[in-house]
Amino acid sequence: MSHNNNAYDLLRLLLALFVLFSHAYFLTNTGLDPLATFSKGQVYFAEIGVLGFFALSGYLITSSIENMPNAFRFLYKRFLRLFPGYWVCLIVTGFIIAPAIYYFNNHTINGFSFTGSNSSVTFFLKNAFLAINQWSVGNVLDHSVYKESLNGSLWTLYSEALCYVMTLVLSFFGLLNKNKSVFILLFLFVYVVYAVNLYNAPQFGPTFLTLNAARKLYIAYMCGMGLYIFRDKIVIDKKGQLFILLLSVALLKFGGFLLLAPILIAVLCILGFANFKVSLKYDISYGMYIYAFPIQQLVITEWGNSLGFWGSILTCILLTSVLGFLSYVLVEKPFLKLKNVKFKAVG
Repeated sequence: MSHNNNAYDLLRLLLALFVLFSHAYFLTNTGLDPLATFSKGQVYFAEIGVLGFFALSGYLITSSIENMPNAFRFLYKRFLRLFPGYWVCLIVTGFIIAPAIYYFNNHTINGFSFTGSNSSVTFFLKNAFLAINQWSVGNVLDHSVYKESLNGSLWTLYSEALCYVMTLVLSFFGLLNKNKSVFILLFLFVYVVYAVNLYNAPQFGPTFLTLNAARKLYIAYMCGMGLYIFRDKIVIDKKGQLFILLLSVALLKFGGFLLLAPILIAVLCILGFANFKVSLKYDISYGMYIYAFPIQQLVITEWGNSLGFWGSILTCILLTSVLGFLSYVLVEKPFLKLKNVKFKAVG
C-alpha cells in the first residue's frame, strides 16, 4: 500500500476544517454540532478531526523513522516540523490577537498585560515546551462566550510530541519491523485499557493511561502505526472501505462508535485517501489548526452578532487560511528546508 503525501495534505486540511467548524458551536454557545446531534453526543466533528490527525501522523511518522533510523536526525526533523510554527503562534496569539480582543472590548490598549503575571510574556514562556500551563492572557476573555482558553487547540501538540518519543522507543526495540508480534501485544493491551475505561466506571490500568484525557489520541496514533507496519498484509478495497463507512454511520446513529472510533477513523482516513491524485502547493493545515481557535475567539467576540453564526464561520475560515498560508510560507517552509542539513552520525 503506497501513500500519497499530497492527498494527505488535503486530508489534513479537511480535518482542520472539521475542528474549526465544531469549535464554532461551543465558542458561540450554539449547542451541539451536527455530528454530535446525530450521534447523540457520542462524538463531535472536532474529535473526528483530531483523531484523524493522530492516526495519519502515526502512519506517516512510522514511515519516516523507517527511512531515517538515526535518532538524532528523526528528532531534529520532528522539532523543525512542530516547534517553529508553534512558537510563532504563541507570539502572535499573545502579542497580537489577545491585545486585539482586549482593545475591541475596552476601546483602549491601556491596562493590557503585556508583561507581569498572567501576561503575554508568560503566555509564551509557560507554554513554550508544548505543555499548556497558561490558557489565556489577563482578562481578555471576560466578555467572550467561552472563557476557558484563548487557544484551546494547542494542548494536543504535547500528546503529539509524546507520540514521536514513543515511536522512537518502539523503533529502538524493533517493534516496528523485526518484532511486530510484540507491537501487536502492546497495541492490544493499550486498546483494552482504552475500551474498559471508555465509559463511566472505575478506572482500570496504568495511571498514566487511565487518567489521561488524550488516551484516545494515543490509540488513534497506534492505529496509524499499525496500518503502516502491516501495510502489505492489510488490504481493504473500495467496497471494504464503503462497508466500514456504513458501519461507522450505523454506530454513530445507534451507539457504540467510540469503542471502535480510533480504528475506523484510521482506516477511512489513511486507506480512503491513499489513492487520491491531488496536488496542493501549500500545506496550510498545521497553521490553520493552531490559529483557528484564537481567530474564532477574536471574530466571535467582536463581530459575532453582526456576522451571524455562518458569517462568523466563513470569516474565520478566510482569516485562518491567510494565517495558515503565512505560517507555512514564512515560518514552516523555511525551517523545513533545514531538515537536510548534514550532521555526523549520532549513535
